[in-house]
Amino acid sequence: MKKRVFVAGSLLLLAACTGAPRPEASLEGYWIEVMPVNRHITQGLRMDADGCAASIGMHTLRYTAWERQGEQLLLTGESLGNGRMIRFTDTLDIVHLSADSLTLGKYGMYRIAYARMDSDREVRALLDSLRQPSRAAVLDISTYEDESPSGERVGVYAVTLYRYEHCGDGVFRLSTSLGAETGAEHFGRMYTLRGDASDVDATVWQLRDFADSGVWNFRVRGDRLEPLDGTLASVDSLSGRILTLRQ
Repeated sequence: MKKRVFVAGSLLLLAACTGAPRPEASLEGYWIEVMPVNRHITQGLRMDADGCAASIGMHTLRYTAWERQGEQLLLTGESLGNGRMIRFTDTLDIVHLSADSLTLGKYGMYRIAYARMDSDREVRALLDSLRQPSRAAVLDISTYEDESPSGERVGVYAVTLYRYEHCGDGVFRLSTSLGAETGAEHFGRMYTLRGDASDVDATVWQLRDFADSGVWNFRVRGDRLEPLDGTLASVDSLSGRILTLRQ
């Protein structure tokens, strides 16, 4: 009898030390495909709590809904390739899922790795503030960076823009640094303007901080952003570096 009591007590002690199992990570949120070779391409998907889904950076592959069935993820959407619209439901294996990473596979033939994009509060608030033309609208994300030689850098900038298709406005995240020191991050609204001080037909992106702590103006020229001052005139100084779309 004493031996049985000892075993039962040991099991209770083991259960207490182990604790309750950790809750499984959620699939809900923004997931960006990890593509080290093509860093300039940002694509992925968004999965909402109500089962709706949307594509990120993919205009010919539009997700509309998602559902989890055990260890499989069902993605429903529309393929717009070759001028035709084809509805589909893709069944993928959930190979790995954690708080910040997701790996999907299919029939053991390929695997796609994703990283969760909304890992901090500021980015979640940024994305939630966007006006969506529809629940299935594609979200475009582009990052522009100062690529001047490191020895010449006085102010280094990186600007990430978030816009839904067919929308001229969006939101932004701007990071600055001075030398080896980490600078500040700014979050705010992006507006598309027409015309600057030298060209009435120029496209200008104006970034306004949510906290009213700064305004940045850029003339859009292909994959480059050229800085403008408060009067929308060109800036020619070390603090006005041209930003280039990340490659």
